[in-house]
Amino acid sequence: MTTHPAFARDPDPTTQLVWAFVLTAAVLLAGVFAWPGARESLFHVFNALGGIEATQPFWAGINALADTWLTLGLMLPFVLWRPRLAILLLFAAIVATAITHSFKPLLDVLRPPAVLESGAFNLIGHSISSEAFPSGHTVSAFTFAGLLILGLRPRWPWVALLLAMASLMGVSRMVAGVHWPTDVLAGAIVGLVSVAAAVWLVERWPAARRARWPVPTAVFVCSVCALGAPWVDVGYPQGVWANWLVALIGVAALFVGTLRYWPGRLGRSLARRANRVGSRKG
Repeated sequence: MTTHPAFARDPDPTTQLVWAFVLTAAVLLAGVFAWPGARESLFHVFNALGGIEATQPFWAGINALADTWLTLGLMLPFVLWRPRLAILLLFAAIVATAITHSFKPLLDVLRPPAVLESGAFNLIGHSISSEAFPSGHTVSAFTFAGLLILGLRPRWPWVALLLAMASLMGVSRMVAGVHWPTDVLAGAIVGLVSVAAAVWLVERWPAARRARWPVPTAVFVCSVCALGAPWVDVGYPQGVWANWLVALIGVAALFVGTLRYWPGRLGRSLARRANRVGSRKG
């Protein structure tokens, strides 16, 4: 039986690029922890990007897109397009959630609003004071990117683009003033490692690849998240455009998915019936 590349054991350039990114993030994380004052200094460098009022709706929207609800909504077109992503999505979500919500309350790292004086930094959206490490939004962003990278195995320019987009979402957490660079780096590592763990689990569980329940489950969850996005308060009123964007993408994905699956099956069924009638007459 042929194994899909998403579950292949042999290393390839895509996997190597992902692990290189993880290793780089780990080295940077260790460096920021080790260098006195680096966490605060880097935070202020990125947070300064939110000081321009005209750019705040953009950064608010990027923060909103990294919310788990909206990120799941963004997965809808990809799950419909490549159903094999469904089992990876479910496994990666479980692993990422378990890791993130184990470390957050255990470490309970204070966020910038709880450490820095009001007015000493830019704050976009709601203020949060605790459970900073790792950044949950960054975990969601890199889980999304990792699923598309390790699940679809695109060419390296697309890999670089997806990692850059996820990195932008991570940076937006510092721009918004609610996370330290250490939180973001840890979130990137957790997100990508969670997807790698999901690939490893599915690779060693053949029954999961053949199961039918992951696809309808993933499509249902992603559809609810996409269509319900406009009514979900993710804490960024200035970025509500992102909520509506996810909803529009979801509606378009369901429309195209309906055209792809239902008429095709109906057409094949009618064709088989016509062939049977023709053969009988012959």
